[in-house]
Parts: sequence; C-alpha cells; structure tokens
Amino acid sequence: MKEIKKGLKTHFIGIGGISMNALSKYLIGMGFEISGSDSVKSKLTDEIEALGGETYIGHDGRNIGDAQIVVYSSAIGEDNPELIEARKRGLYILSRAELLKMISENFGAVLAISGCHGKTTTTCMLAHIFRCAGKQFTSHIGGIDLVLGNCYSDGDDYFITEACEFKKNLLLLNPDTAICLGTQFDHPDSYKDEEDLKNCYFEFIGKGKKAIINGDDQNLSAYTGENAVKFGASSNNDYYPTEIREKRGKYSFTLNYGKDKKIPIKLKVYGKHNVYNALAACAAAIENGISEEAIKEGLSSFIGVERRFENIGKLNGATIIADYAHHPDEIGAAVKTAEKIARKKLYVVFQPHTYSRTISLKDKFVDVLTEIDELVLYKTYPAREDYIYGGSAYDLFLACGKKGEYFGDFDQMISYYKDKLKRGDILLVLGAGDIYDLFKRVK
Repeated sequence: MKEIKKGLKTHFIGIGGISMNALSKYLIGMGFEISGSDSVKSKLTDEIEALGGETYIGHDGRNIGDAQIVVYSSAIGEDNPELIEARKRGLYILSRAELLKMISENFGAVLAISGCHGKTTTTCMLAHIFRCAGKQFTSHIGGIDLVLGNCYSDGDDYFITEACEFKKNLLLLNPDTAICLGTQFDHPDSYKDEEDLKNCYFEFIGKGKKAIINGDDQNLSAYTGENAVKFGASSNNDYYPTEIREKRGKYSFTLNYGKDKKIPIKLKVYGKHNVYNALAACAAAIENGISEEAIKEGLSSFIGVERRFENIGKLNGATIIADYAHHPDEIGAAVKTAEKIARKKLYVVFQPHTYSRTISLKDKFVDVLTEIDELVLYKTYPAREDYIYGGSAYDLFLACGKKGEYFGDFDQMISYYKDKLKRGDILLVLGAGDIYDLFKRVK
C-alpha cells in the first residue's frame, strides 16, 4: 500500500462502523496486523476477530497497545481517549477518508459513487456487474450487501467505492469515474448552504475522466464539463429507461443509450428509486467497457443490502421491513414502495438521525410524515451531536401536530405495536440510527 509499509499494526477507533470495518478487512487481507475498538460488540466486531484481529469494547487509551498507525472515523470526537493517547505518543494518525484515499491509489482505476441517496445500492450494483464481467476489482461498501458483504476483494485493476459527502470527505478521492446520484442537502453540519454543497459536488465530478451524473437533478443538469455523461428519466439524457414495468414493488425496464442500443433490465430489489440507481450503475459500467450480458447478469444477481428495504422478521404476525431512510425524500420513497406491497395495514416508525438534520429539514419532514396514517416517532439517534434546541424527535412530533404517537422508550413502543399489529400487516422501520438493531432483537 502506498505510503504505509505493509505489516504495520493499525488500530481503528470505531471498528464496528461499516465503512471502517470494510477498510480494516482490506488491510487484514493485505497483511496488516489489526486491532480496533467500538462502543458495543456487534457482528462486525466479531468478523474482525474471526479474521485474526483484536477488538475492544469501550474506548480507552490502553487499547492502542503497540499500534504504529491509528485510524479514526468522522464520528469520533476530539475528546476520544484513544485519539488523545495516539497524539500524545506521536503516532501516525489518519482519518477514515485519508486511509480510503491512500488505499484507492493502489488500483488501476477508481469508480467513486457520491450523492445523498443511493450510494450504497449503486456501489453494490456495480460490484455485482464487475464480478459477473470477471474483472479484477475491490469494492468498499458503506452498507452490507447480502451476498458480497461490505468489502469484496478480487484484484486491483478497479476500486469501486462510496464517496461520502460528510465533511467534504469525497474531495480527498481522485476518481477516474466520478458518479453523482443527486445533490439534495443532507449534511447541514458540514456545509454552509446548498450552494456550498453544490460546489463541492461539482469539484468532485470535475476530477473524473468521466462524470456519470443525474441529468434530472436541478444542480447537476447545469454541469457543463466535457466529461459529463448523464442518466435520467427522459431521452434528453445519454442513458434513460423506457418500458418501465412494476410488479409488486419490483421494477424492470429497457435501458436506452448510444445509437439505438437497448438492454432489458430486471431488478430483484424493491422501489422505483432503484431504477435511477441501476441507470447510474449501467452508465458507469458501459463507460468502463463492461458487456451488456455482464450488466444484465450482475443486476439480476443483486438481491439487496441490509437496511435497504430488508425483511428482518415478524411481530404479531406482521412483517417488519427495515430501511435506512433518514432524509424526507428517502422516507417518501420507502413509504410508497411499502404501500405497493402491503396486503393489509401499513404502520411506519421513524427514528430521526441527528438534531441538526431535523432542524434543517423540519418542514420537509413534516410534509412527508403527516401524510402517513399510522405513524410513530421514536427518540432521536444523536450520533456525534449534543442536543440542539428544537431538533429532537419530540420536537418533530410537535411540529407534526402530534400526528400519531411518540415514544422515548423502546419497550413501551413494542408493547404499543403488540396491541396493534395483526397478521398480514407491514411495520416499516425507518432511520439510520440504532432502531434497526433494536428491532432485530425483537422476538
């Protein structure tokens, strides 16, 4: 690996985070000795131990041991005792984004997927396509593909990775193919305003030899770089769908591109929004020389991602479906998809993620949430933030005119649902916080 000598012991602060976990797995495969810590034990920390890594639950300066490199995620605060200890010792310290950049530089070509919605799904779609094409590639995924996991490595010709816009981390990457799915404002804690966000995306896609961009996005449609390749709903774009068909929430369509070229596409994942994700993946694949057959086979082999409209069990005979949706647009899309497949009643519980996002997008949250008949709001997952006045889930509940119910206690919420849910109903669990893990434990 460039700039870091193989075999050095590397300690990850927050190794249970999906992206950090994927990077640690990659380093283990490269011959590095890995240790890491996280606040809770999880399937991901268990995976690191199974691969020979050492994990600690809880953060303590002593956890670093004799590590020579320390990696931390954007969610780690300056007061973290392990980060403090690493600086005290003068160790080589890298942010997650810096390590991702260094890893990417070891590959022949980099495909980086950015945008507010759909990064993980599009990254997974591309990984499946490249796998079916027999390409030598590695994928770094910000979610857990139900087949490939969060890190799939089968060579170093191509690196397929998510490019996170939080704190403008995506600008550290230098992609050969820069993909942007949309420019919705989703990180008010990282950008001054929407113009600042747009400029960041434009700088990112301007780096690519090819920029695969959503031509239906108001900001991206104005991009005039010569590297632009646009996908979208209409024939004004370079890649667009016709003959869109829906069956029980799953979609098929004909991909149109070039001079009357067409590819029949059939998706095995739910939601019309995945037509857009598939368009982006197809465009990126074709621009990198992937065959039509590999594209069809790859998209057909993609069956989904954890927390992306995932069936996670039953409660009182009702089906529990979990989705990572934490932006108003994502919530609206998930609810529409659930309505298509619900045979009986649809119940929705949403856990807001961060106070700043709730405040910044409160009007949009209210618009989408007040349209839901059976709504529950569960206490905010604050992530890296301290409470900001007006930004809690209860504040959002009040803004919605006390529509539905609010719960600050999970057990009380489950008791409420046990009285309401019946066989054939759907409970849609939305949010990017700990609500997924809580519901996975429900019996």
